[in-house]
Amino acid sequence: MVQTVDLDFHLARINADGYTILEDAIQPELVTRLRDTIRRLERELDLQPRETEAEGVATLRMYNLLAKDAVFQLMPVHTAVLPIVEALLDRGCLLSGMTAIDIGPGEHAQPMHGDDIVMSRHLQRPHAPMMVTSMWALTDFTDANGGTRFVRGSHRFPMSADAPGALEDVDVESLEMRAGSVMVFHGSLWHGGGPNTTADERRLGVNVQYCPGFVRQQQNPYLGIPPEVAATFDDRLLGLLGYRLYKGIMGHIDGRSPGEVVFGERFAETAYRDSEQRRSGRSAKGAP
Repeated sequence: MVQTVDLDFHLARINADGYTILEDAIQPELVTRLRDTIRRLERELDLQPRETEAEGVATLRMYNLLAKDAVFQLMPVHTAVLPIVEALLDRGCLLSGMTAIDIGPGEHAQPMHGDDIVMSRHLQRPHAPMMVTSMWALTDFTDANGGTRFVRGSHRFPMSADAPGALEDVDVESLEMRAGSVMVFHGSLWHGGGPNTTADERRLGVNVQYCPGFVRQQQNPYLGIPPEVAATFDDRLLGLLGYRLYKGIMGHIDGRSPGEVVFGERFAETAYRDSEQRRSGRSAKGAP
C-alpha cells in the first residue's frame, strides 16, 4: 500500500545522507504496466547496448520515454515523489530527463559519479541541489543484479567522485529495494549502476531526473516530444517540461511563454507583466 509522503522525514534523510528510500511507494499495477511497456518497447525498437563507459556493454537504455507511451506520463507527477522534489528545488523545477535502465548479466560497474557533475564543475561543493534524481525499481534491486552503488553523505564532500584519490577509503554501499520502491537522491551524491553478476537476471529501473527551472535539461523535450503528443499531457506535466515561464521571466519567446506559442490560450503567459501583476495583487491583499 502506498503511504503518504512524510516530507520532513525524507527531507531530513536527504540532507543528512544524500538520499532516501520510499518503500513500496508505487502501485503494483503501475509497476507491472511500466515493466511490460518497457520490455515491449525494447523488443519493438530492437534496443542494443550502447557500449560506452557510462551506458554499459550489457545494459539496455531507453531515453525520451514520454514520446514513446502514455503510461510514462504518470511517473514525473507521481504524488509519492514529486512533493519531495518540489521541496528540494521549488515548484518551478523541470523534468530533466527519463531513462529506462535495464542492466543485464555480465555488466560491469558503472563509474561512480554525481548526476550534477556538469554543474558541479562551475560551483563550489557542497552546494544546493542542481539535480534531484528518483530511481524507480521495476524489478527487485539486489547487490548481485546491479543494484545502484552509492556513497552515503557524499553530496557534502568538497570534491567530485572523479577527483584524484576521491574513491580511496570511502564506504561504497549497494542499494537493495523491492520492485515498486523509489530512491530519491541529491544530484551530488556519488553513485553508479552496480555490476550484474547473475546468470540470467535483469535489473530494470527508470531514472526520473529533475533540475531547477534555470538549469538546462539533460534531455530536450521540445524537439524530442512531438507537439501533438505533448498536447495530451496534463498542465502540471507540461509545466515540468518547461512550457511555463520560470519565475515569470525565463524561457520566453518574444515575451510569451513556450506553452502559449505551442498551445495558445491554454498556457497564455506574458513575461514580466503577469508576474508583476501577481506580485501587485499579493501586495494589495496585504495592504491595510
